[in-house]
Amino acid sequence: MTAGALAPRLWRIGASAARRAEAGRIRSWALALATALLTLAVGGLVMADASFDGRTQRTLERSPRLAAAYPDEPVRALWRWDAAEAGGLAYDVIHLEPLTERQAPPPGLPRWPVPGEVFASRALLDASGEDAVVAQYGRLAGVIDPAGLEAPGEFLVYVRPTAAMLDRSLMQGISGFGETTGTGVLGEHLHHFGKGEFLAAYAGFVLLPVALLVAIAVRTGAAARDRRTVLLAALGGGWSARACCTAGEAARPVALGAVAGAVAMLPALVVDLPFPSTAFVLAAGDVRAAVPLLAGVLVAVPAAVLLVTVLAQPARRRARATRPTAVRTRAATWSLWLFPVALLFTVRVVDLAHPDSVVVLYATGYLLVLVTLPGVIGACVGLLGPRFAALGRRRGEAGLLLAGRRMAAAPRTVTRLVAALVVAIGIAVQVQVWTASLTAAGQGAVDSRERLGTSVLRAAPYAGPARVRAFHRALPAGVHALAVRVQVQVPGEGRGRVELVGGCPALRELRIGCDTRPRPVSFAAADPRLREYLGGVGAAAGMEVVVRSGDVAQLPDAAGAGRELVLFGAGGGRLPAATLNGIAHRHLAMSASVDYVLNGGGLGKLATAAGWLRLLSTVGIAVVCLSAGIGALTDFLRFGRELAPLSVLTSGGRLYGAVAGWSLLLPTALASLVGVGLAWWLAAPVRSVAPSDPLGLVSLTSGALVCALALTAWGAAAARRAASGWRPVGD
Repeated sequence: MTAGALAPRLWRIGASAARRAEAGRIRSWALALATALLTLAVGGLVMADASFDGRTQRTLERSPRLAAAYPDEPVRALWRWDAAEAGGLAYDVIHLEPLTERQAPPPGLPRWPVPGEVFASRALLDASGEDAVVAQYGRLAGVIDPAGLEAPGEFLVYVRPTAAMLDRSLMQGISGFGETTGTGVLGEHLHHFGKGEFLAAYAGFVLLPVALLVAIAVRTGAAARDRRTVLLAALGGGWSARACCTAGEAARPVALGAVAGAVAMLPALVVDLPFPSTAFVLAAGDVRAAVPLLAGVLVAVPAAVLLVTVLAQPARRRARATRPTAVRTRAATWSLWLFPVALLFTVRVVDLAHPDSVVVLYATGYLLVLVTLPGVIGACVGLLGPRFAALGRRRGEAGLLLAGRRMAAAPRTVTRLVAALVVAIGIAVQVQVWTASLTAAGQGAVDSRERLGTSVLRAAPYAGPARVRAFHRALPAGVHALAVRVQVQVPGEGRGRVELVGGCPALRELRIGCDTRPRPVSFAAADPRLREYLGGVGAAAGMEVVVRSGDVAQLPDAAGAGRELVLFGAGGGRLPAATLNGIAHRHLAMSASVDYVLNGGGLGKLATAAGWLRLLSTVGIAVVCLSAGIGALTDFLRFGRELAPLSVLTSGGRLYGAVAGWSLLLPTALASLVGVGLAWWLAAPVRSVAPSDPLGLVSLTSGALVCALALTAWGAAAARRAASGWRPVGD
């Protein structure tokens, strides 16, 4: 029979074997699921890259062409950028003043706003409410078209100042809109993490667990399939013949998984998809732009899975004699030499790498450690196997003898068993330390808001006397203002000084006597609201605090000092932040802001990063648990069949429990302890930024050991069930 005619027959033999082989049905579903998830994971990577590219392109199209960068182009408009906050998320406020109506407005606007008008994004209007946006910036002229937004969920405001508040000296001249290089001078990407950080987290929390699932699915039911491959080799079949049989066995579930993955990605091509816990919306237009690459993914992923299944078959070994010998599997040695290299690289990369690339390089090293650690543990257990067997033989313990022989003969089984556990521990530790660091970074602002809310607010900038008086007069009833001058270091004195000036009602609200002469104020004995504010400007570090009664609009300037206004509510009541912001924009300054004592603009970035961390880690841990379940199920089926013939030698269950304890509990417990300790040690660079509670390791280690005990009990029970139904057959 020719090779061309033999290949289809071998393909059909493999397809038939998939239905009849040991754990064949489990492997088929595992391959289909692994292919579907790998298709989704790689497709998600392509969509993420397309989203970043699309957002960058839209940001460039709306970025101003500054006169300073393009001096040869005529100035046609004035432009200014400011930052604001809504719900803890920072966003951009763009002030516009066209100098000629012939100049096209920014992308997303149907026309230039008239003085006192505002265009806002739909996401901001939904989050803050239309009334709050109008109260802060002016009359609502319309909604920014999605074509002018970096992402469908972006917060953005375009404002044209009134003639009374227009300050041309604060604005930059522009010739139009549309940059060609860079990443743009505005956009929500400035308030969130970058592309490199996201891809590093995606690779660690999604791609690695899915790759683990593929590896486990490929080797599910490996023992029977390896025997069939060896038989084909003994009959004269070459590598191509064995590859055809192996590929035929995996082709149908792999194709089914690829189709399922393609169907799961279809909604992203049609509608904008919001992501839970992240406040991010994936634009369907960006996904449609990546259709050619996604089509390539649908071809490349199943082809790669089939290639892996073919390459995972055992290599043909030349026999030196015709005498039957026991087949011993050897653990791959690449992990043994790569593990110390990856470990050293991860430990030292923070000190040696450039700050811009340290996150990506650290994630790469950490992933390599997680990938190679199971092989190292498997090799160590394999080395312990003969010693356990010898000890069991000397002591007459059959369970220890059998477990030692099994560990020595099948170290790859140990590697597969502990791989999912190690990856899950690595992900859990990283989630714990990164969440702790993100929480600690903004904890001061969060605690301040929880204590005081909006009962104390800061208003800036401190403008001229006329505007400060106008702002003060426009304040609602029950809102008091103090003018503040903060001088970090007084010449000749060495220490800083904080001076507060206000009317008698404001001072009495803070339980301070009304005196035109400066008088010191004790930081420790001050009103809690004042103490909170003073702590926010650094007065807790030994700065002198003085207060006097006077006109808030007559606070003199001083070299090296900053000035602003602080607002208090009567009786500690909450202040209407949106209303006060609008008053500041109408009377104080074009770019005025009314904000919390501790500016929380960075909280949005931390909250967004923590949200993505929770989402990606949840997906990753779910996939790891799935991998662990599939791997354990197939390994325990094999484990039970290996021990089943012992039912004729023993009537109790102690032997199965002893073998399971030594060959299952020992590797998983070792993986738990080593994995937790190593992952915590490798997380030292993150913990150095914000220390994490080491007591969290107790629960993590306990959970890992409980999983190890559960796997052991599962394995012992599987062995007992297999033994109860075993009947001798001729093999």
